[in-house]
Amino acid sequence: MNYSLVLEYVDGGTLRNYLRNTITFEWDIQLRFSKEIASAISWLHDYKEIIHGDLHPNNILIHKDTIKLADFGRSCQKGSANHTEAACGVIPYMDPKFFEENHSYRLTEKSDIYGLGVLFWELTSRLSPFDFENKNKLEIIQVKQDILNGKREIPIRNTNDKFVSLYKECWRHNPDERPPICKVIDVLDNINPIDLIDPKNNNVSTDLNSNKSESTENEDSDLPSCEEYDINSDRYNI
Repeated sequence: MNYSLVLEYVDGGTLRNYLRNTITFEWDIQLRFSKEIASAISWLHDYKEIIHGDLHPNNILIHKDTIKLADFGRSCQKGSANHTEAACGVIPYMDPKFFEENHSYRLTEKSDIYGLGVLFWELTSRLSPFDFENKNKLEIIQVKQDILNGKREIPIRNTNDKFVSLYKECWRHNPDERPPICKVIDVLDNINPIDLIDPKNNNVSTDLNSNKSESTENEDSDLPSCEEYDINSDRYNI
C-alpha cells in the first residue's frame, strides 16, 4: 500500500526569505507580523500547553500575507520528560540558560519568549542576529559565548520605543524577568496606532546593511541547520 502526505502550500515562503528579499517592509506590517507570531505562540502556550522550542525565521511561513508557525519537530508538552531532549535549534534564538546550565536546562514557555524577542528585532532589522548566517563554526562558538555574556543586538534606528522595550524584556537572560505571552500580546495591542504615522517611530526597513551589536547587562545563503551546527556537540562546549 502506498501512502501520500498532503501539505498545505504557502505562497510566500519562509519569513527569513521574506525579510531578506522584500524591497519595502514598513512598520505597520512589521507590527502585524509580530502580533500574528505572538498570537500563534499564545495558542500553543495557553490552549495546547505546548512549548515550540525551535523558533526562528525559517520555521515561520507566510501565506497570503499571513503568518503561519511551522516545524513542531522539537516541540514538547509542558511538564513532559523531553523538555531537555527537545532543546536544539539555531543558537541566536535559543534560551541562553540552556547553554549556561550545560544543556540540562528544562525548556519552559519563557524559552519561546526569548526567541520571540530576537524575532521581533529581526522583523525591524531584516538581518540575521549577529550576522549568524555568515559565521563559520569557530565564530558560532563565539556568538554563543557573547550571548551568555549578555550581548544583544542594538535596536534599529527609529523603531517604535514601546516595541524596543518589549523585545528587550523578552530577551532578558533571567527567564523569570521575561514577560508571559499574554503580556507580550497586551503590549503589542496597546501600541498606539498614531505611532505608525509618527516619523520618528515609522521605521520603513529598506536598508539591509549590517548593524553593530551591543552588550546588555542581562536587563533589559540559509540559517545553519540544527544538524549541521548541533549545539549539543562537544565541539561547541566552551
